[in-house]
Formats: sequence, C-alpha cells, structure tokens
Amino acid sequence: MAVEIGIVGAGNRGGAHADAYDEVDGADVVAVADIDEEAATALAGEHGADAYGDVREMLDDADPDAVSVCVHNNLHRPVAEAAADAGAHIFTEKPMAATYTDAKAMAEAAESAGVRIGVQNYELFSDETRAASRLVDDGELGEPYYARGVYSRRRGRPYIDGYGTPGFVSKESAGGGPVIDIGTYVLGQLLYLLGNADVERVGGATFERTDDAYAEELVGENRDTYTGRLEESGYDVEDAGVGTAHLADGSVLELRAAWHMYLPDRPSVVAGSQGGLQLDPFEFYTTTGDYEATVSLDLDEYERRQGLIAGDGYETAETDDQFAHWIDTIEGDVDGEPIPTGELALNSMRIMEGIYLSQEAGRELTAEEIAERSESTAVEL
Repeated sequence: MAVEIGIVGAGNRGGAHADAYDEVDGADVVAVADIDEEAATALAGEHGADAYGDVREMLDDADPDAVSVCVHNNLHRPVAEAAADAGAHIFTEKPMAATYTDAKAMAEAAESAGVRIGVQNYELFSDETRAASRLVDDGELGEPYYARGVYSRRRGRPYIDGYGTPGFVSKESAGGGPVIDIGTYVLGQLLYLLGNADVERVGGATFERTDDAYAEELVGENRDTYTGRLEESGYDVEDAGVGTAHLADGSVLELRAAWHMYLPDRPSVVAGSQGGLQLDPFEFYTTTGDYEATVSLDLDEYERRQGLIAGDGYETAETDDQFAHWIDTIEGDVDGEPIPTGELALNSMRIMEGIYLSQEAGRELTAEEIAERSESTAVEL
C-alpha cells in the first residue's frame, strides 16, 4: 500500500515535492493545503489530490500518513507540531526551522508522537557524499577531524537579483539569510561525514553590504531595479556569514555561506589522520609507499555499475534520492541505517543560529549558551 502524502504549501517548493513523489514507487500525493485555496486547488489538480485551505482540515479529513512542509521557515514548527498531533510523519524543507529552539521543539513533538521527522538536503544523497561516506566508513581517512564547507555566490540574493520571493530576505518569515538558507546544505553534509558529534561551541560573523554592492558604477542602469526591490522587500538579513564549530569529539567544522560575496566558490573538504578528500570535483588525498597521492575516482561509472547490479542486467535501477529514501525510511525498507536527516538538520541549526548569536555577543558561545539565547520565532497557523 502506498504512503499517502499531504503537501503543505502550494508554491514552488510544494510543487517540487509533489513532482518528486510522483517518481517514487510507494508514494501517493493525496492532499494539498494552502491558505491560497486557488493555488492549492491548482497543484492538487495536477496530482489527482484533494485541496484544502487549512492544514488542520487537511490532516483531519485526508488523514495522510506523512506531510511535506513547504512553507516559510517560521511556519515549519506549527505545521510540524500539528502533523505530529495527527500522527503523521514529517518531512520539511530546509532549514529545519528559523531558530534552534523551534527545530528542537519539532524534534521533540515527533519523538513524543512516535513519528519520524526528516529534513530536505539533496547534498546528503549526491554521488560525492556517497563516495566520501564509503571512504570514511572504510577507514581510508583514518580519524576525520576537520571539515570546511563553502556555498558562496558572487551574485544571488533571492528576489533582489531576479529569482525567488521577498519572503527569502525577511527575518520575519525566513529567520536569516544565506547562513540558514544555503549553509544548511553543506553543514548537514559535512556533519554526516564527521559522524554528527554534538556541538560544543560556535563562533562566527555575518555581513550585510547591500548599498555598496549596488553602486551605479557596479551595476549601471539596473541600479534602480535592484534598489527598488531592496526597498520593496524590506531586506533585513545578511549577505554572507562565516563561522567555526568545535564538536565534542575534537573535530572542527568551518562554514562560509554567501548570497553575494566577491570571492569564488570553493569545494568542501574533509581531512582525517590518514587521508583527506575534496567533494566537488571529487579527489582523495593520501600517501602510498611514502609517495603523496591524489586520486580521482570515477563516480559516474561506479554509480552506473551499482545500478546495473541492482537492476536486471540491462536496465539500471535508479540510485535512491532523498524522497525515495524518506518513503523507505517510513516503511522501514532502507538497506542499513537510514540517513538521519532530522538529527543532522537539528545539529546544523545549533551551528547556524550560533553564528548569528555569536555575532550579537561578539564572542564564541557554548552549545548551552546558544540554546539559552535561542528564542522561538514561530508564527501561529
């Protein structure tokens, strides 16, 4: 029997989730809820589902097995808690919430209700992450102790630079800027490879330089467009953030996340006592016979071969993506241990909010201080 899915939020992300479930055997989108009933009706119609103008009505009437939470960050907690109360498993868009306090409340609500909670992070299911995880698990790196994650754009503020909606650049709806928006991807990925040890302390800084970036000599005749969008959106988040997290096992994780920074992007890396790796393009660093060795792995060929082995010898089986993995997790069909996307996202939230709170405090903060200073920004349904 298929896992019945309710989509909460009929915007871009809700549509993406619904389309993804259509490609997963054993998943069936049965309901869509959005306060914009016209949007809910349109998306539901595309997937043969029922439409609702209220999430609680959807939970009561459609009684889905699981929900996908595809609304603004400050709505994640109330939707997740309502789903948990209804006995539905919860899969939410990244980040898990806008603050650590709200993310922790979501995890506790799921645990109390006996349901699973997962968080979207496509990086956890990339060929590069799978290859890195195999090397780590096989002991090829020795003991991993350092990771650096970078997700940096030269230009790319949501809405201001031409994509997305104003909700992305408002603390009221999103909770923050690139640290929480895109930093969550690499943090989850690298915490996974490091073993997801508890956070001990976090230091960091954020930067906002919108006025300088849209000076006429830099953007020419488009300046009025950019400045108009800045004013219209109420832009009040950072452009870039950097931070360092010290973990309980002694490992260290560095992050740089930027929507707009005049530096190139850089590959994420992990270093261990006997080897290291770069994720994209993928390279493995070690020594052999006292020679320094840089090894390039053919990830595409490996994945193709695994697909043939899992398939019928002619047609390859598709490598699991995050949505297929989520459905298998609910059904208990994952080969081995499921990737703990919820736990990784919760740990990431402590680091991300730690960067913001460290900026305010002007110093590093312990994990306990981050939890104490974190405040709920969730809004009522």
